[in-house]
Amino acid sequence: MKKSKAKKSIHIRIFSVFLATYLLLMMGFSAFLVFQEKKIAGKELGNYSIQISNTIVDILENNLDENNDIIDMPKVKKEFTKQTLYYPSVYRAEVALFSSDYDLIYSTNDYWRCSYTESVVGNTHYTGYGLLNPRDWFSEEEVKELEDYLFANPKSEKIGDLNGYGLSIEGFWMDDEMIIPGKIYITPMYVTAFDEYGNVSAARGTRNVSPYSSGYEYTGNLPYFAHGSILQINSNTAKKSQDELRQVVADPSNLKESIEQLPESISSIERVNALTYRYYTIVPYKSSITVEGDNHFYSDFWTAVGQDINLWERIWSTLVYVWSSCLMIFLVASYILSRQTYKTYLKQEKLEKQRKEMTDALAHDLKTPLSIISGYAQNLQEDIHSEKREHYASHIHENVNRMDRIIRKMLEMTRLESDSFDLKLEEVSLEEISTDIINRYKQLCDERAIRTSVEGDALVKADRSLIERVIDNFIINAIDHTVDEGMINIKILDDTLEVYNRGSHIPEEKIKEIWLPFKKGNLERSNTKGTGLGLSISRTILELHRFSYGAKNSEDGVIFWFKW
Repeated sequence: MKKSKAKKSIHIRIFSVFLATYLLLMMGFSAFLVFQEKKIAGKELGNYSIQISNTIVDILENNLDENNDIIDMPKVKKEFTKQTLYYPSVYRAEVALFSSDYDLIYSTNDYWRCSYTESVVGNTHYTGYGLLNPRDWFSEEEVKELEDYLFANPKSEKIGDLNGYGLSIEGFWMDDEMIIPGKIYITPMYVTAFDEYGNVSAARGTRNVSPYSSGYEYTGNLPYFAHGSILQINSNTAKKSQDELRQVVADPSNLKESIEQLPESISSIERVNALTYRYYTIVPYKSSITVEGDNHFYSDFWTAVGQDINLWERIWSTLVYVWSSCLMIFLVASYILSRQTYKTYLKQEKLEKQRKEMTDALAHDLKTPLSIISGYAQNLQEDIHSEKREHYASHIHENVNRMDRIIRKMLEMTRLESDSFDLKLEEVSLEEISTDIINRYKQLCDERAIRTSVEGDALVKADRSLIERVIDNFIINAIDHTVDEGMINIKILDDTLEVYNRGSHIPEEKIKEIWLPFKKGNLERSNTKGTGLGLSISRTILELHRFSYGAKNSEDGVIFWFKW
């Protein structure tokens, strides 16, 4: 229960920190991206405005007198209709042209653009363009129906599918650039052919017999034309959201205000809503300005360009990608860190438990010799059984030595576990080391009629003194737990050393614990008077060498092993 609560707490804390960091970074990145996109959009509009201004210059160039006054205003307006009306449909921008006196000459609008044959010279047909304001001639219901046809964009997948509608004007009059319609016919267009890329290459249809009639009756001498076509345009030009922008661009007061800010700035940015910004910029005729008096700037004509830019439409894909990918990265990172932190917590908890057990065991192991020393010392002090003074002194010395061994072993293990300990690696013969150790304990084995043997040999790169300590601990452990007249066999394979002793088994649940300080597999089977730290020291040495190790029960005994 405690571990489960700790695990949950660790995961919640780390995830909360990562989530807060993630949100902070992502909001910062989003704000930075919006700021950068605002600057980029402003530069794009500046370049775009210059292109529009150059188009206007080309139109005006051949239609001005020596005083730079427009000679034929209707002709110029028709040229603007032909050249500039696509700006609001393609770029959702609005354009206005003003005179030097801030009089509005021309501005973009949401009228329908129409084409017709203006004149025929020989076999050459010259196309003219005009504007149709449907609201002047048709009811709101009729205008909506016509717009539905005009903006329809059905998906065509096979021959015979509907590809759209053609809108034609039968009989109309031209009032400067404005068209006065007679009747409008609708022609459903059906696919008759596709090109190699799958795009519609031909379509054909028959117009409806029921036209939309304006009801206009001819009363003057306006030019009359028999046939014209309404051109398909982007539905954005008909959106009401463009109306306010058109009014801003066509308002001379906004132009005057911008001119007064010259030369510091020729553009302005206004926030419309959350991520939509209105850009407004002015360009003088031929990009040339004359300074007259104090901060009074003159140009023959001024071009004003406005555009509402929704930054979300420009950056949403980047934001979605960055937010989602970073979220995945942060989630994975927080999960990995949480798992690692929990593992560290378990390791520390285990280490703390081991330290407590080791301290308790150490206190217990030291308590017995201390009690004996204290009792014998008291007897010596009170001169009780003076004839046993030699016996008391001998036992005091023996227990002092035992305590000394325990403390030395503890210090040795602490030294081995320290980060500053360095291994002195060299090639050593395991058969040579094993034989030397067996010879060292030959007398002890002979006294108990224990047979010993060493099989095989291998050279291993290790710290000789430390690996000798491991094998020594394995062999002395085997001697302690081998029955009289038993057997100890050391087998050296290509990558493994095994020390076998005949004797009682270690309980399976205790096999992992015997490597811990002061832990024994079975207290009843042990005759040792050792410190209880031998196998723990062996474990530390083998882990320093990055050798695997273990113990296992065989048919009639126990095998301790390590592998390099």
